[in-house]
Amino acid sequence: YIILILFLSFTIYSCAKKTSTSSTTTDTSTTATSTCTGTSSGSGPTIGSVTLEEAAYLSSCFGGTKIKLEFKNNSSAQYNQYSYSGSSCTGTASTISTSCIESITVSSTTVTKQTYIDGSLGSNVTGYDTTGSIDGTTTYMNFSADNASVFYYNQASTQSRLDSNAYFFWKFTKQ
Repeated sequence: YIILILFLSFTIYSCAKKTSTSSTTTDTSTTATSTCTGTSSGSGPTIGSVTLEEAAYLSSCFGGTKIKLEFKNNSSAQYNQYSYSGSSCTGTASTISTSCIESITVSSTTVTKQTYIDGSLGSNVTGYDTTGSIDGTTTYMNFSADNASVFYYNQASTQSRLDSNAYFFWKFTKQ
C-alpha cells in the first residue's frame, strides 16, 4: 500500500508543474501563479454522455493529497494540487502546485477500473482515455463521469503508466 502511494505521488508530482510553495488552506480563493486563459465555451469537456460544467471540482483525499480542477472551457482546466503533512488531508496544506491543463481531448477508448476512494475499494466504473498538455508536455488522464457533478480521475506521465494504474484514486465533486 505504501509503495502504491509513493508511486502515485511521484507520478502526480512529475505531471504537475510546481510553481509555488507556501502554507495555505484549500480555500477556493487561492490565487494560482500558472493560470489558464481562454474563452468560455459554456461547458467543460464531455466524458462519454456526460458534459462537465465550467466549474471547480475538488477531489477526495489520497495519500495526503487533494486536487482541484476548475474547467475554464471544454478544453482547458486550472489544476491545483494540495499536499498535507498527514494522510487524512486535514489542517493546512503544506504545498500548492498549480498549472494549466490545455488541449484536453477525450478519446473514444474506454477503460474500466475499480474505484479506490478513502482507503476503500468500490465498484467498477468505465471512463475514457484523455490527453492534455501542461507547458507543452503531454499528460495522460482517465475520466469517468457519473453526472455533471461527480467524476473519477487518474493521471500519469505516460499512457503505459496510466494503464498500469489498477484503480481510479480520486473522486471529484463539484464545488
